[in-house]
Amino acid sequence: ARRHHTLKTLPDTATPILPNTLRGPISSRDMAGVCFPADTEGVRSTSAFGKEVFSAVAAALGDEPLAQAIVSEKDWRHTYNAHMLKVFEAQLRADPAVALASLKKGLEKATAMDFEPKDGTPAVPLAVAGSIDVKPFGTWAIHGTGNALKTISVPYNGSVLSGASLSFQLDKWARRGTMEADCAEAIKEGVRLDTFKGRTFILIGAGSELGPLRPLLLAGATVAAVATRKPQRWAEIIEFAQTTAGTLLLPVPSGVASDCPDVAAVAAVAGADILAETPALAAWVAGVVRSSAGPVTLGTYLYADGEANVRITAAADVLTQAAMRAAAASRRELSLAYLPSQTVAHVIPAAAAEAQRANAAKAPWWQSMMRYRLAIRPPLSGAAGSAAAEPTYVHDAYSMTQGPNYALAQHMRQWRAMLAYTEGHAVSAPMAPAARTASMLHVHTVATALDGFGYFRPLEAFEPDCLRACLAALLAVELSTPMPALPSPFHLFTRHGFHGGFWRFPYSCDSISSSAYVLGMVRPWRKEA
Repeated sequence: ARRHHTLKTLPDTATPILPNTLRGPISSRDMAGVCFPADTEGVRSTSAFGKEVFSAVAAALGDEPLAQAIVSEKDWRHTYNAHMLKVFEAQLRADPAVALASLKKGLEKATAMDFEPKDGTPAVPLAVAGSIDVKPFGTWAIHGTGNALKTISVPYNGSVLSGASLSFQLDKWARRGTMEADCAEAIKEGVRLDTFKGRTFILIGAGSELGPLRPLLLAGATVAAVATRKPQRWAEIIEFAQTTAGTLLLPVPSGVASDCPDVAAVAAVAGADILAETPALAAWVAGVVRSSAGPVTLGTYLYADGEANVRITAAADVLTQAAMRAAAASRRELSLAYLPSQTVAHVIPAAAAEAQRANAAKAPWWQSMMRYRLAIRPPLSGAAGSAAAEPTYVHDAYSMTQGPNYALAQHMRQWRAMLAYTEGHAVSAPMAPAARTASMLHVHTVATALDGFGYFRPLEAFEPDCLRACLAALLAVELSTPMPALPSPFHLFTRHGFHGGFWRFPYSCDSISSSAYVLGMVRPWRKEA
């Protein structure tokens, strides 16, 4: 399971989540597969790499002073947020064609990594790693024998919601400000799962607690699952798939028969290392696209700590490009799906920005006394293109706890999503709230802070089962309805925001982290009945 990419709140004095070994320069000996470019001394500096990426974006926008300021920054770890925010706002102000070029430049620079084969042969640029002679993956398939699930039910607060009870709760969340109104209406519509049948989904990070693997199989979809080699997890997934109406496809060594009946043997070898086996995995993904009978959706649901998050994102982008090329060559309909992070700069709806002000005015007295840093910002001046027709609000939501590698990885995914949107692909990318996933709860300070969220209305942290069902419903709607005309590609992430209250919360999340921790420790919040 990956740690979900929404807020990771920590008290100010807490031990860092990431080990110190991931915070400085990395020796070339510490990496294999997809890796950061090395300097002449063999050191792969993540800070230098991140600065080069955002400097290149600024230069593509024609802002040389900003590009130079980024390159010359001496304390990137503690100032990256200010630089990234300036770049983001400059993109919104730029001519749309220039802004689009900056997205391409950023992604080109961020994926300009090396690939070091496992056999010890010299590293090559990641862009040409597909030319390496590698052992191909085979495909193992299992067809479930169950009946297709027609609708989704949502477990919440000890109840299972559907029909009228689900509609009531969705409206309540929307009124409270935990999600946007268009999100509530979309989930109501998306609980009907017939749109998934006949589709093929390639899930990168299929083991994610919040990913749609289980709802898709229950609905009768074909799911090509990409995740690391964990035999027990694969055995559980295979056992589950057998009970559904779906078809599960797994990458396996080429010697394994596609209909091998020995489930334990398959589970022992299924999966792949996305960093070390990128070229072979890209070829496998392209083959799935070419052999699909209907529309294909590639969903990215990955997380890793520290610098590895950037590398797996670059590897995932290689897979995405392979899928896009295969879809174009075989004339397959390809859509993309992501769960974007809220803790980087992004555009929010005007209604949410206005609610921040209203919520600040009616905040409890004790919150006003604490002098938390306000997240409220005026509309962006000078927005270009059709975005200039209405106020554009930027949410400066960087979390310094998570650091620059996390932010870079999330921007990379958003850049690919926006580029795909401009190229005519359907893209599902709703913001998702904080979740009580296993990987979040194993960090005591994070788990405790989540227990204090409820004291800060309209914030709420959700259980994975509840969130997974709601996000699957949003995926169903966003894949079955035409993409809207948006003021800019940057507005892609304003659709169907299930943000857990962060868009409408008046304070910065970092500034309340200590209070949330203390409140969660002293008296954990209990949901309203």
